[in-house]
Amino acid sequence: MRIRRVKNQTPQSSPPGMADGGTSGDERFVWEVLVPRLLNPGALSIINTLLKEGKPLALRELAATVELSYDHARYHCQAMERRGVLEVVQLLPRSEGDGDEPSYFFPKPPQAPPSPSPSAPAASA
Repeated sequence: MRIRRVKNQTPQSSPPGMADGGTSGDERFVWEVLVPRLLNPGALSIINTLLKEGKPLALRELAATVELSYDHARYHCQAMERRGVLEVVQLLPRSEGDGDEPSYFFPKPPQAPPSPSPSAPAASA
């Protein structure tokens, strides 16, 4: 019996490069076709809005922009906050006096620890 390499199986709508391991143009397929199949449309709308605006938005502003109810937007933002996708960057007092309203944005990438300077003496054993 002879064993041959078989190409990966992908959805019919994929570009030819995806079955061969992917090329640089395939990220578009992943983000435009596959990711929306995995994410809830409401959550995806919130992510796209924050990317487009490039700044934190208050929950009510997010809800209005993506055309979701306040409760629905809050649900998605809290779920994404638990998963580390979003973070509360500011709490603003509400005019109604019902507590504070969160503003959400993406977390900052972690900082790499500083590398030891070459002039530092090595520890002796």
